[in-house]
Amino acid sequence: MDSPPQFEVIPPVPQQRPPQPPPKKSIMQTIGAWIAAIGIAAVKLKFLLFAALKTGLSMFISIWIYAMFFGWKYAVGIVVLIFVHEMGHVIAAKWLGMPVSAPLFIPFIGASIIMKENPRDAWTEALMAYGGPFAGCVGSWICWYLALQFHINWLLAVASTSFFINIFNMIPVPPLDGGRICAAISPWFWIIGLIPLLGSLYFFHGPSAIIIIVLVGIAAFSRIRQTFFQPPTPAMQDYYNTHISNRLSMVLMYLGLLAALMLGYWDSVQHLAYVWDQSGRS
Repeated sequence: MDSPPQFEVIPPVPQQRPPQPPPKKSIMQTIGAWIAAIGIAAVKLKFLLFAALKTGLSMFISIWIYAMFFGWKYAVGIVVLIFVHEMGHVIAAKWLGMPVSAPLFIPFIGASIIMKENPRDAWTEALMAYGGPFAGCVGSWICWYLALQFHINWLLAVASTSFFINIFNMIPVPPLDGGRICAAISPWFWIIGLIPLLGSLYFFHGPSAIIIIVLVGIAAFSRIRQTFFQPPTPAMQDYYNTHISNRLSMVLMYLGLLAALMLGYWDSVQHLAYVWDQSGRS
């Protein structure tokens, strides 16, 4: 007996329409898009120009004031190195995705940038804070090298001062960079940092130095009180909950940077003492 024939039903292939070109924009839509793009670019350019003007003008005022006391070469050098320090913070903040303001210079106080939002955690805060003294250390060592290679004594004095400024910033007390760095290690370092901060009052008697130390002490007391003398909230506990590997990494980074700064300061002071001794004998 023959088997019945087998049939296969093939569904019809749907006809594909040819791709349609995108609808053309009208002239008014095109003009409106261009106007919107130009407006956005103008707003961004306005903010960039305003930030550059603010930073440049405050730098010029600082240089002018410092030059009246220390000479224009030293004034330019120290303001440039402070700018390098602040740009280290800005670059680190941009890398971490944190919006910050442009640097603003304050004569005899230094310079500062403003964070437009709080850091996500202590580790982020520490990395952003680390960028400043790290850039300042690199800039100081470059000035040190150029000063010794070309026998530029005023540049060596600039390097020495910059080393010292960055060392002071490494004191582990908020809002100094060292305090923000050590927040990722343990906030208990802030208590230890109060000792060198108070001790600096014994060594520095200038009005600007005393003002800086007092302002730092007030800000430090506020954050220490908030961290240690108020009931910890879950958000605060999460903020300081840094992984042990990050804590150890930050310890090594902090000690290494502090050692590089102290070595540079010690060596530059030794060279300056030798220069002054030779000039006194001649």
